[in-house]
Amino acid sequence: MQPLVVLTRTRHVESVHTGYVCIVDSSNNLLASIGDSSQKIFLRSSAKPFQAVAAVSSGATGHYGITSEELAVMCASHSGEEIHRKTVQSILTKVGLAESDLECGAANPYNQETNEWLTRHREKPTSLYNCCSGKHAGMLLLCKFLGYPTENYIAPDHPVQRHIFQTMAELLGCSAEDIILGEDGCGVPNCLITLRQAAYLYALLAGPGHSHEYKQALAKIKEAILANPLMISGTGEFCTELMQNSDGKVVGKVGGEGVYGLGIVGTDKGICIKIADGNERAVYPVVVRVLRQLGVFDQAAEDRLHKWAYPPVNNHRGKMVGHTLPVFDIYNSLRNFSLASGDEYDLEGENDETSGSCHA
Repeated sequence: MQPLVVLTRTRHVESVHTGYVCIVDSSNNLLASIGDSSQKIFLRSSAKPFQAVAAVSSGATGHYGITSEELAVMCASHSGEEIHRKTVQSILTKVGLAESDLECGAANPYNQETNEWLTRHREKPTSLYNCCSGKHAGMLLLCKFLGYPTENYIAPDHPVQRHIFQTMAELLGCSAEDIILGEDGCGVPNCLITLRQAAYLYALLAGPGHSHEYKQALAKIKEAILANPLMISGTGEFCTELMQNSDGKVVGKVGGEGVYGLGIVGTDKGICIKIADGNERAVYPVVVRVLRQLGVFDQAAEDRLHKWAYPPVNNHRGKMVGHTLPVFDIYNSLRNFSLASGDEYDLEGENDETSGSCHA
């Protein structure tokens, strides 16, 4: 399997993260790939923009006057800040429901300041703090609009979940029976699909050069995400900073276990990345490297995201002792070489072919 990212320590490889990258257009033409594009993955939270399509296309968001911010948080893995909690609560209020109707479970917020506030005040997080509470509020909104029961809406056989995954199947051009479901961290079903299918979804989201029946719904979701980058993730989080620094060119969404989905706005290009071992620390350098190699980012844009593109390896004294480095070329497989722990690797990220190291 192709190495995508290495961690070095004093000019030698300490850890290697392998994985997959797949790029397609909105006609599902394969443009480039590292690894097998038919590899199946759980899309995890990278599915959220597409799970929200049913709420938009059905007319539910329009009926309840859902704002751009509220639509964005329905697609979010938010960090539990006050702005996120208030926005999720606003959705629930509009449909006549309460926090107690959320079935995502309570979870500690990602945001450090919010976590510290809870600790200082000896309070426990509630369901609103859960990073998936916006998605769940969107599902409850769809239940209310279509007259479905709100109890146990997370069950795979609940009509709202069947509706959502029928819409997902129509997006993909397949049968709902072809989509294998697993249970996500927040309790709702999640889909097992191929990398190519995942990249295709993001190509549709990027638009506008396709005529898919859900084009208008996808456009509204894309516009909401791009207009509200803080809502989609949170202060200091990668998804937020990526879109804040990409001049509207990129819509991106992280998923659990090293998954990332990207749409290159206006080009009909979609990208799916999967780190094989699921380690999140490797996925962000891959995202930035892919965007740089595609020409979406110039050097200035890459520099603005340097802390994500090339995270340093520091010791407890604050001294940098190594680097986190992407090591692939999306268009030139001849430059994609094998690496193993102990191989020499210089600080600029070029493999030292003359070092005498044994390259596995």
